Amino acid sequence: MKVEQDRRPIAVDIRLDALSGTEWRVCDRRVAESDHLSILGFIELRNGHFEVTAMSSPGDRVIFDSMGEARQSFASQDATLIHREQTVV
Repeated sequence: MKVEQDRRPIAVDIRLDALSGTEWRVCDRRVAESDHLSILGFIELRNGHFEVTAMSSPGDRVIFDSMGEARQSFASQDATLIHREQTVV
């Protein structure tokens, strides 16, 4: 299936793959699991908050209060943002 490059996934397109008890890989269901382009980013539970790293901006970490908000951030900009931190490498 071909994914429109300019269309962000909607909530039902987002799949979370547990990597550990505190880490999840965020994937786009519209893209084959075997395709590296299906990976949208990662969510990590740290100090009671959910830290998001998106593949589109790997130097940025965005922190949310809930897993739902963190997951939704990959589909929409409507989630409540707690903090944005820029990492300089």
